[in-house]
Amino acid sequence: MRLEYVRSFIGVVNYKSFSLAAKYLYLSQPTISTHIKQLEAELGVQLLVRSTKDVLLSEEGKVFYPYALQLLETENQALKQLCRSENEMNQMVNVAVSSVPGHYMFPQFLAYFRTKNPDICFRISEGDSGDVLQKVLDYEVEIGIGGLDSGSEKIHTEMLFEDEIILITPNTAKYRNLNGKFPVEQMRKEWFITRELGSGTKNVSENIEQALKLDTTSLHVAAQFESSEMVRRAVEAGAGIAFISKTAAKESLDKQKVLEFSFGGVNTKRKMYLMYHKERRLGEAAEQMIGTLKDYCVEKYSII
Repeated sequence: MRLEYVRSFIGVVNYKSFSLAAKYLYLSQPTISTHIKQLEAELGVQLLVRSTKDVLLSEEGKVFYPYALQLLETENQALKQLCRSENEMNQMVNVAVSSVPGHYMFPQFLAYFRTKNPDICFRISEGDSGDVLQKVLDYEVEIGIGGLDSGSEKIHTEMLFEDEIILITPNTAKYRNLNGKFPVEQMRKEWFITRELGSGTKNVSENIEQALKLDTTSLHVAAQFESSEMVRRAVEAGAGIAFISKTAAKESLDKQKVLEFSFGGVNTKRKMYLMYHKERRLGEAAEQMIGTLKDYCVEKYSII
């Protein structure tokens, strides 16, 4: 039994939709359907029942679901057992981080954490905020850090720090002459560098665009990146303008390689969240990480 089939099954159950499972697992809907069919064929039972509104577990599916979760948990435990240092077992925490905290917060936190807990190691995976949330739901990681509040009763979510989405442009005379105020009409003529669908930055950016009465479907998109770091560098190079995390843009702003534009009366705030599955028993190392992470964010951001 292939674990990717099991992940697809859990995704469909959690989202009650083949299309949503495909979106958050970054697979096509036909691939999700094939995985479910293959899994049902292997087990010899029907696991899911499609209704007009959503997808429900069959009676056999209800029996199999907790075992599917256990399969992913067993995979996680196996990975922990493979984390060794000179034949001595280290404690390992599986963490998923989205682009902004992954590049601009977690490396500094790791150095801070290691001074206090040198025997604990991490297995870090990076994706967008939707991907992070899905990995927590699927028991692939113990802890997630990202920019989406799941809204799921299964996930414990709490804010770690607050960020802001700003508009940045290349530092050229064309944009300097705007004196910090970017006309919406001119924005419609610009080429944008964007984040991908599922990114927390993308979600907030689209809210800002709607507040400014920009038709997001008609904006000119020069490129779409899966990393805020790549977005920042593309704007520096003059490839376009972008809505981006202020945390991600800080280095470019400090070096005056890009210009910043903000918008009065528009909510540009975004929150970064800590998340973990309520039904999962966290190990001692994960508990230590959570406590230290909260302390770190209080010290660095002073907002928890």
